[in-house]
Amino acid sequence: MAISVAWQTVQTFTTSAALYTVPSSGNFGTYARDLAICNSGTASCYVSCGVPATSAATTSSFVIPAGGTVLLTQCQVPAGAIIYGAQYVATTTSQVSIGFATNVAFV
Repeated sequence: MAISVAWQTVQTFTTSAALYTVPSSGNFGTYARDLAICNSGTASCYVSCGVPATSAATTSSFVIPAGGTVLLTQCQVPAGAIIYGAQYVATTTSQVSIGFATNVAFV
């Protein structure tokens, strides 16, 4: 599968941090496209997503390996959801790119 992503933000973090808030209105409020969270750093990192989410932690978040991408489909990403990130190792800087994706080829 090939996707095209319109990146909304690129965030670098060294602790647990809020990375992106999904718009509650505007172009992406109806979720015509899926949300892509790409680990664009050199080490694994953890992410969490949800309207009530307040942090990301190693025990309760999803790990994304370096270079990996997680796609959150339309039914999983409510308006106003917050994406949080946490580094995999305390001394490692992490980076994620977040944006809305479209499927451009499926084989």
